[in-house]
Amino acid sequence: MTSARNDMIDRIWHGKDPLQNYPKDLYRTDYQGWTSNHAYLTRAIDELHPRTVVEIGVWKGGSVITMSNRMRELGLDGVVIGVDTFLGSSEHWLRREWFDGIQFLNGYPALFHTFASNIFGRHLQDYVLPLPIDSINAAVIFAMRGIEVDLLHIDAAHDFASVTADLQHWWPRLRPGGVLIGDDYYTNGTTWPEVRAAFRQFFQSEELENIDGKCWIKKEG
Repeated sequence: MTSARNDMIDRIWHGKDPLQNYPKDLYRTDYQGWTSNHAYLTRAIDELHPRTVVEIGVWKGGSVITMSNRMRELGLDGVVIGVDTFLGSSEHWLRREWFDGIQFLNGYPALFHTFASNIFGRHLQDYVLPLPIDSINAAVIFAMRGIEVDLLHIDAAHDFASVTADLQHWWPRLRPGGVLIGDDYYTNGTTWPEVRAAFRQFFQSEELENIDGKCWIKKEG
């Protein structure tokens, strides 16, 4: 286990490792995701050598795996904290093809078990720490614990209000010089337009650096 992960267990989980003695074969692996191997994710790890990475909106852990695997390859002392209720978003409940992807165990979403199985399947449990709570309450925890983030990946809700709320609560948690990567930022005007609108309004920018559905913002300082 990295010392960075151990430190976050003490500060967030009161010393209790949520993945310790987890039955890794409890649930099946399923690595389905969207843009989980995006170039920005590995670029940020390569440039920042971050100690604390936070992803808001985890789904089944594809992006978490990409970032934590790169940290392992570089031998970094870091941790990727995955913030998610693991219950799915409104889109997953409204669209049948995505609803089936949630997967259920005894009538309850099994996304956390899928995520955990995927992490163990890639042997990345020493670099990953789940935080199964909503984004806003997670930001409160980080603020009260005085935790700064080196790299932030926001990949949660797609409506204007929710994206704005994530930015308002998490941008202050990003250290000066840190990087924010925003998912589902498209410039075609038809794919998740409220995500792009929220980012542009928050940063008062006509356009942000972007490629293949993600944007990149470096915090000054």
